[in-house]
Amino acid sequence: MASVLFVASNATAIRFDFAAELERLQAARERASGNFTLTARWSVSADELHRLLEEQEPDVLHLLSPGVNPTNHGLMLDRLGKVEYVSPADFAKIFNLPQTKSPALVVLNTCHSLKHAEAIAPFVGAVIAMKGLIYDSAAIEFATEFYDALAFGSSVADAFEQGRQAIARVESAQIDVPVLLTGSADPSNITFAPSTSKPLSARPAAVSAPKMKQAKVFCSYSHADDKFRLELQKHLALLSQQDAIHVWHDREIQPGTDWKKEIDQNLEEADIVLLLVSADFMGSQYCAGVEMKRALERQDSGTARVVPILIRTCDLTGAPFTKLQWLPTGSKPVKNWSDRDQAWTNVAKGIRTVVASLTPGATRQHLTR
Repeated sequence: MASVLFVASNATAIRFDFAAELERLQAARERASGNFTLTARWSVSADELHRLLEEQEPDVLHLLSPGVNPTNHGLMLDRLGKVEYVSPADFAKIFNLPQTKSPALVVLNTCHSLKHAEAIAPFVGAVIAMKGLIYDSAAIEFATEFYDALAFGSSVADAFEQGRQAIARVESAQIDVPVLLTGSADPSNITFAPSTSKPLSARPAAVSAPKMKQAKVFCSYSHADDKFRLELQKHLALLSQQDAIHVWHDREIQPGTDWKKEIDQNLEEADIVLLLVSADFMGSQYCAGVEMKRALERQDSGTARVVPILIRTCDLTGAPFTKLQWLPTGSKPVKNWSDRDQAWTNVAKGIRTVVASLTPGATRQHLTR
């Protein structure tokens, strides 16, 4: 009988529906009359994962973790609230095991996990990873169909394809996000159960992808950078048209209204606060001293997400938000990009990821975290 070790970090910064994925795996096991055993562990650190692999010798390791920014390729594991960023090289060390203890299959159902998969492939039979963002809804459907197929005797390669088709039913644009890497064995020859017919009643019904909750976005900027704010808003137009976001900025304050009250109210109601960072922004007593301060307080309390966007070069040594992941990717100021549209597209995609992460059953966000 095959054994599956389900390992998940506690998503303290962003809450994903990891429990639903475990429930789907348990249901797949029951539908297949217990063709595999399933053990779950939470809040597992890198060292603990190595120990678990040595002790339990699972046939399959299913790893869930909040993804990270693809530029630093860190896999985040959480232990007692402490965050670890594990490089692909360090991740590979976890799988440096005797061949008899090495998993036949590792599933990294986590955003931007391809680099980690490539690092561990030589140590395991096969690896499934995500080469980009994967929505919770898509990830859960993939896991459901994949393990159903494995439990009824399909090969890893065939089950992988069935998992991809399950993604197509809920998020068609994400069908090519999962990738299957060959390690020490051919995935077409890896099976974990006798081949049996899968009852039609066992097939999970197709479900519609959940609609994103509209996120309230507060834009904090210096009026000296108004042209950048306008450019950003144009590149967020598609998100607005899709009812994913509503962007508020102080240019929306009507004549005769209490401008401070309007700003404070919208800042308190915001799900996401964008900081358009420049020397003028840092020099503004209201932007840096009031809006940014309150935004970071809400970030720390978990009631809002703060996204710094570097638009012009300035000295930020010791700035209170430097612990956060920046946009654009690589922290290159928007003004310094030879193609500004490319810079803003990078920013808009990053914001889309953050927006989706606010919704249960949406994305496993790459860490801006």
